[in-house]
Amino acid sequence: MQRVVVALLLLLPLFWAAHSYRFKTELDTIAQHAGQRLALLSASLDAELLRFESLPAVLAQHPQLRAMLTSPNDAESVERTNRLLEAVNDRTGAAMLYLIAPGGNTLAASNWRRPDSFVGENYAFRPYFQQALDGGVGQFFAVGATTRVPGFFIAHPVRDQDRVVGVIAVKIELDQLENTWAEGGESVMVIDRHGVVALSSVGAWRFSTLAPLADASRQYLEQTRQYYTAALAPLALNWLDARRIALNGKEYLVVRRPVPWADWDMLMLQDTTPAWRAAWSTVAAVALVLCVLLVAALYWRLRARRLRERLAAQGALERTVAERTADLAQSNARLTREIAERVSTEHKLRSAQRALIEADRLAALGQMAAGVAHELNQPLAALRTFAGNGLVLLERNKADALRDNLQQMIGLVERMARLTSQLKVFASRQQTGGGQASAKAAIQVVAGWLRERLDKAAIKLELSGEDRYFPLQPQALEQVLSNLIGNAVDALDGRADGVIVVRSGESEGRIWLEVADNGPGIDPAVRDRILQPFFSTKPLGQGLGLGLPIVSDLVEGSGGRLELRPREGGGTVMQVSWVAGAARRAEEAEDGEKEKVKKDRDKDWDKDER
Repeated sequence: MQRVVVALLLLLPLFWAAHSYRFKTELDTIAQHAGQRLALLSASLDAELLRFESLPAVLAQHPQLRAMLTSPNDAESVERTNRLLEAVNDRTGAAMLYLIAPGGNTLAASNWRRPDSFVGENYAFRPYFQQALDGGVGQFFAVGATTRVPGFFIAHPVRDQDRVVGVIAVKIELDQLENTWAEGGESVMVIDRHGVVALSSVGAWRFSTLAPLADASRQYLEQTRQYYTAALAPLALNWLDARRIALNGKEYLVVRRPVPWADWDMLMLQDTTPAWRAAWSTVAAVALVLCVLLVAALYWRLRARRLRERLAAQGALERTVAERTADLAQSNARLTREIAERVSTEHKLRSAQRALIEADRLAALGQMAAGVAHELNQPLAALRTFAGNGLVLLERNKADALRDNLQQMIGLVERMARLTSQLKVFASRQQTGGGQASAKAAIQVVAGWLRERLDKAAIKLELSGEDRYFPLQPQALEQVLSNLIGNAVDALDGRADGVIVVRSGESEGRIWLEVADNGPGIDPAVRDRILQPFFSTKPLGQGLGLGLPIVSDLVEGSGGRLELRPREGGGTVMQVSWVAGAARRAEEAEDGEKEKVKKDRDKDWDKDER
C-alpha cells in the first residue's frame, strides 16, 4: 500500500504537466477561433458606424442649413429644413438627423412629425455637440435624452465661411446589430473607456460595468447623461487569471479586440468547459498508457518467474499467460476506442474551420450587395421623379411629353438591368464574340444612356473616325463602351472643360476603338491593379470595381486586347483592338453556321415528305 501511495505521488507532476499543457493548448485554440470570429463582428460594427461617418460632413455644405441658421424664426425655412432632413434620413437609413443652433437648441430634425421630436430640445451638455462647435468632428455613444434609445452620435460643424454657425448631427441606432449577435449565439460585449458595457448580445449585461466606477468617471457620466438613469452596477465577475473570468457561476475565456476610432474595446466570452474536458481526457489517456506499461511490465515479470518454474508447473504458467494476454487485449481495445474518439474530434474541428471560412465569404458578399444597392439608389430615385412627372403629363394630356418621359423611364430600367448584370457577366466569364457590331450604332445607344450624366457634368462628347465593325455581339460592344465612357465621365467629375473623344480606326494590322479624356489620369501606383476584380479608386459605395475586368473579359474572350495609357497633355486613353479582318471572319463563320442549320432543316423536310 505504501508503494502505491509513493508511486501516485511520483506520478502527480506528470499528470499535472499533461493536464496543464492540454488545457493551455485548448485555450489557445479557442482563443484563435474566437479572435477570428471577433474580427468579423468588429468589422460589422465598423461598417455599421463608418457608413454614416461622412453624412454630416456632406450635409453641412447644404445652403439650406446655413439659411436656416441665419433665420431661425422663418417658418417657411424651418419647414423646408425639416423636410430636407426627413428626406435625407429616409434615403440613407439613419436613425435621426437634426440641426442644432450654437446655443444648443435643436432647430430642425428628421423626426419633426413625431411626438418625441428633437425640435426644441437643448443638447449643449453633449460632448459631441461641444466638439463640433469647436470646429472638430464630434463622436459619442449615449442613451438618447429624448427617446431613451441608445445610439452612436456623429456631429459636424456648419460653417459660414470661417465661422461655425451651427452643428448637424446624425444618430445611429445599433439595436439590430445586437440582435444579430444574440441570434448567432455569441457572448459579446463592447465596453467604453470607463469600463461600462455599451453594447452586448446579452441584454442583462448592457449598461453594467466590469468593475466599480471611479468617482471621476461617474461624475463625467452624470454630467454628460451618457447612460441617463442606468444604475451602472458592476457585473458579478471574478478574474481567474489574465484570460479567464468567472461570471454568474460559469467560467469564460475572454478575447479582446480594440475599436480604436470609437475608443471602445470589443470582448468575446467563450465557455472553457471544452478545454477542461479535453485536459482531463488527456490525463485519462496518460493514465491509460501508464496502466498499459505497468501491465506489460507485470507480464514480463510473471513470464520470467514462470520460466524458472516451468519444470514444476508448465500447465499453470500457460493458463496465467492466457489470462494476462486477455487483460492486455481489453486494454488495447479501450485504447483503440480513445483514438477513434480523438479522430472524431479532429473531424469536428475541421468542420468548424470550414464554417468560419464560409462566414468570411458571406461577409464579403454582404459588402458587394451594399455596393450594388448604392448603385441602384440613383436610378430608383430618378424613376420615382419620372413617374410623378408622368402623372402630371397624363392629367394635362401631353402625349408627346409623356411618351418621352416613359422612354426615359425605360432607359433607367435598362440601366439598372445593366448594373445588376455586371456581377452575372463577371461571374460567368461568358464569351460574347462570334458576331459583329457597328461602332457607330453602339456609340449612339451608349450616348443616349449617358446623356443625362454628360449634360449634368457639362462634358462634351466628341466622335471621330468612320464607322467600323468589331467582332463582338452588339450588346457586348455596348457593355464595353458603357464602361469605358462611364469611367471617363467619373474621371472628369468637377472639371468645367471636360471632353471625351471616341475614335475608331485601323493601323499596324489592327482595328481599334478608343475612348480618351482630359481628366487627371490614372495614378501609376495603382495602374497594375486597375484590372483586378473589385478594385476601385472611387469612394466606398460608388462602384463595384467590376467595370474594367468585365471589359477585359469581353474583349479578350473575342480575341482582342485592352490597353490603358496616359494621354498627351493629361488624361487617359483606353483602347480595345483586334486583328484586322476579325469581324469579317466572325461574320463569315456566323453565315456558315446559319447555312448549315438551313441545310439540315431542308434535309429533315425532304425526309418527312418521303
